Amino acid sequence: MIAIPSIKIVRCIWKHHALLAEIGGSTFYETFANDNSEADMQAYIDKTYNLKQVAENLLNTTIIYFVAYGLNQDLGYIKLIENVNAAGLNGKVMELEKIYVRKKAHGSQVASMLMQQSIDLAKEKGYEHLFLGVWQDNERALAFYKKFGFEIFNTRQFKLGERTCDDYLLHRVI
Repeated sequence: MIAIPSIKIVRCIWKHHALLAEIGGSTFYETFANDNSEADMQAYIDKTYNLKQVAENLLNTTIIYFVAYGLNQDLGYIKLIENVNAAGLNGKVMELEKIYVRKKAHGSQVASMLMQQSIDLAKEKGYEHLFLGVWQDNERALAFYKKFGFEIFNTRQFKLGERTCDDYLLHRVI
């Protein structure tokens, strides 16, 4: 395990949009570039992590971002969406749409701290479920989510450029 002293998690505001665009695009690329074409990766990153899109997300009151800092740098982030509809789940639902950690922080407690932040916020806001989608071939992520009590409840397809990927939908009761 990598020791990173003094990890701090900060709720993001509009001024963080450039940081979120950069960390979002770079961590997505680090995670999935080996499994996808360069064209598909760039199409997804350009659509999802451009400055305008991230700035709009930060102005949307149902979208919440947090960034983890340590060693005087950003190490990972989460994106949560409030009051979502998820087929197969009843009650008040929050989505953990994104949780990514820079490779240099893999093996530290950054991902666990970000996940706990998600769970704590969902509890604080009175949600009954926290759910997320994960690529079916991402065994590392699946094992991580299961450690936090997430269970598969459905599937969906996810478009990455021209490629269609199969995702599991996981949830945990809050």
